[in-house]
Amino acid sequence: MQRTVFTEDHETFRKTIRDFIAKEVVPQYDDWCKQGHPPREFYHRLGELGVLGIEAPEEYGGGGTKDFTYSMVIAEETSAAGVSFGSYSVHTNLILPYLTEYASQEQKQR
Repeated sequence: MQRTVFTEDHETFRKTIRDFIAKEVVPQYDDWCKQGHPPREFYHRLGELGVLGIEAPEEYGGGGTKDFTYSMVIAEETSAAGVSFGSYSVHTNLILPYLTEYASQEQKQR
């Protein structure tokens, strides 16, 4: 059955994530598991790719999309590769929406 939930933009994003996983996650993943978490640099790389904060408003430095399906692309691709992005999902899918909705303007600017 063909899915219709993903657009061409999602599929371009999927390729970026899939390549990132293959090049920067899989080769180091066993070491991450041994230390119990990905290194801080990993999260910096996600930020450089524009993955972190993709759903945050642009005026606060985010991607400005209200489209949760980008998170679903990451969930599918990490599952397919048998890896995890550590605490990425908690921060992006739980904490970020709360900050976006309930933080003061000063907090959002920071």
